[in-house]
Amino acid sequence: MRRPRIVAAGCLVTRQGIDGTEVLLVHRPRYNDWSLPKGKAEDGEHVTQTAVREVHEETGLVVVLRRPLPMQTYLVDGVPKDVHYWRALVAQEAEFVPSDEVNKIRWLSVEEAARRVSRPDDALLVNLADEPPGTPFLVLRHGNAVKRVDWSGDAVDRPLDASGAAQADVLVGRLMAYGVERVHSSAARRCSDTVRPYSLAAGVPLAAEPALSEAGYRSAPDAALERAGDLLADGWCTHEAAVLCGHRPYLPALVDHLVELCPGAPSADPWDHPLPDTMPTASMTVLHVHQDERTGQPVTVALEHHPR
Repeated sequence: MRRPRIVAAGCLVTRQGIDGTEVLLVHRPRYNDWSLPKGKAEDGEHVTQTAVREVHEETGLVVVLRRPLPMQTYLVDGVPKDVHYWRALVAQEAEFVPSDEVNKIRWLSVEEAARRVSRPDDALLVNLADEPPGTPFLVLRHGNAVKRVDWSGDAVDRPLDASGAAQADVLVGRLMAYGVERVHSSAARRCSDTVRPYSLAAGVPLAAEPALSEAGYRSAPDAALERAGDLLADGWCTHEAAVLCGHRPYLPALVDHLVELCPGAPSADPWDHPLPDTMPTASMTVLHVHQDERTGQPVTVALEHHPR
């Protein structure tokens, strides 16, 4: 039988020190090595949540994800292991408590951390620490809704079904991983109900966006796209992660518009095939946007897509 791949995730955690960027490394006594904090995904756990959880378990720190980094793949006892990485910033400090898994941590300069890590692949990631982390803007499709043919009320009031409500609950942890500070939603109930559990859990107000309902987009698409662009600009100007929950029919055009506003996205575009079925319910695309210091203009430093 074919053995499954091992899925893991970790973070390049950085902070600004007196002399510049500092990188967090952990020492694992079992292997007597220095590495970036990482670990295997638990059953049913999304890799973004794995990355945040592993940093917390190994160091005590609460971090939020920023731009994705190159994935590492190598063999463990003949089984391929995929390790997903993100840049991460410290959201909550904590006193480090040594354990059998990690007995020491160190904040080091980029140069010293690149020399100290035991794996050459980790050194390649460490050398990316001075690149801008970006500010995440999450474009989210609402969860599964009651079918149109089964709903006799107004379209804007059509609610999530039971599976959609479960998706909304699952999304809480995924949005927490990015430290979302602003929540925006189409005025449609199925959209607002998708992000309301996160809004309540994080204590972040939920702002309704009538222009980004299906009817709003149909009647004034340019105004809807302009509103989305304004929300994106608010995020990169304030460095606050934001989520916008909307509808399948216009989301590919909306993402394309945002990328045009902030050029520089990688060539691997998740909208190469913008068919309706490529945007499942509760899936999201994340733009990581940075203000270029030379021009003052926003640029997309990374683009990632999570179909589930």
